Amino acid sequence: MRRAASALAAVLAVLLVSGCAPETRSDWAPASWHTVGTVTTDLPATSDADAPTVAMRLRNDTVGLDARWATLPGDHPANAVIEHVVRDAVAGRVEATGAAYHPEVFPAGAGLGARGCAPGETIRTASDILAGRAGAVVVCEITAARGPLFAETLRTVVGEGGTVTSDRTDVVYADLATGAVGTGDDLFTDTAALWTTTVDTVRRYMGSLSLAAVAAPDDAQLVAFRSALSGARFAEGALYIPVAADLRASELDGLVRWQARGEERPLYVRFTAEEIASSLTDLGREVLEASGPFTGAASAGAGFEHVPCDLVPCMAMTLDDGPSTLTPTFLDVLRDEQSAATFFMLGKNAERHPDTVARVAAEGHEIGNHTWDHAYLTDLTDARVQAELGDTRALLQRLSGQSIPFFRPPGGFVNDHVIALAGQSAILWSVDTRDWAGPAAADLARYAIDTPRPGTIMLMHDIQAVTQSVFHDVVAGLRDRGFQLVTIDGLFGGAVPSGQVRHGPIP
Repeated sequence: MRRAASALAAVLAVLLVSGCAPETRSDWAPASWHTVGTVTTDLPATSDADAPTVAMRLRNDTVGLDARWATLPGDHPANAVIEHVVRDAVAGRVEATGAAYHPEVFPAGAGLGARGCAPGETIRTASDILAGRAGAVVVCEITAARGPLFAETLRTVVGEGGTVTSDRTDVVYADLATGAVGTGDDLFTDTAALWTTTVDTVRRYMGSLSLAAVAAPDDAQLVAFRSALSGARFAEGALYIPVAADLRASELDGLVRWQARGEERPLYVRFTAEEIASSLTDLGREVLEASGPFTGAASAGAGFEHVPCDLVPCMAMTLDDGPSTLTPTFLDVLRDEQSAATFFMLGKNAERHPDTVARVAAEGHEIGNHTWDHAYLTDLTDARVQAELGDTRALLQRLSGQSIPFFRPPGGFVNDHVIALAGQSAILWSVDTRDWAGPAAADLARYAIDTPRPGTIMLMHDIQAVTQSVFHDVVAGLRDRGFQLVTIDGLFGGAVPSGQVRHGPIP
């Protein structure tokens, strides 16, 4: 009887339980987050991004700065934005040190001939970039060069005592077809919405289980995020937004992985092109959609390029008495070393070598008047002075298309009366290599490399075989010291003084 009662109770229990059990749903699944984006520490290198640029470099030990950057050939608006990043670094060091900034050069062997951008430079660790130096280091990388689109990433790392104190990345975008220029922040329509999506992606990566909506950013958070967006870049069809080491968001507070993260290995939030397309501005879409070989033009010659001689140390290389059969070799060196010069030509030699005169002008170098046949002007009658200079100027203008705005008196023999007759500035020199006096090649090269200072106007001759033999070493050696070789006009920023001119502006 007891056994039967127990069996009945068991059956009743089964029936009771089965009667209360919910109906099984075959389409049920656990709750999940709707997320976009991923977090990565691997930013793709951009070794395939290649564009013709003007390579720049400065080092200044007084304020503690070493900077490399590149500009686009010509007068593109992006160049001012790129240069502004470097000027900001200068201003920061001036403020930090209290020292005045003046362009500096260094002894031979300084290694400053290495200029411009290099693949992978901006994705190295901050401590690698700083390399134990005190002060600021600016490095750059061409991160996009496709169709009409150009992008340059510049990273500024500041440190003291070997410890990194600041690390900022800026990306400058330029559409050469439309002229549009912007930074990472200019690519997006709703920065606040992108903030919440980015923070949500980060908190998931850091182990948060919260389903709560990310709070809208306050003003300080939005400013900081816009700064991070200035360093965003597109690579391999995706957008990478850097996660600032000091990112502040309540959703990240208390997450162990967030608190324990290392700052040496930067984090990036990666969004695919599809995930980010609706959030882009017109410029952002241009960046996203640009494809094919880069359509930007190469430099027509260093003399055509803007060089900020208040920022980098400049000097003027001047070459007298040509053109000659040697002049093309000098031009080849200047082209290969991205350097400019001023050629003071004799009328009689220009008449013999009209094609060389045309090439000098076509490659952006400057042409000055050195009289017709090297006559000492202070020994001549007024009529002869005017003929020597006037005939030569007319010929050089016709052959070069330049205005020939100044002259160099042979031997340096000049006075106010000759200058008044010429109606132009007389360009003399502050360093005379005396290459015409038969120096040994090694002695000439050493003197020409070691003697100049910022603002120097140096005299050489493109008719001397010994000068031709050392010219590459001289130009490379001057660049190694930190010099940018510019024309006379470039040395003075387009405002050459009147009267006798012996030296450029002394920084």
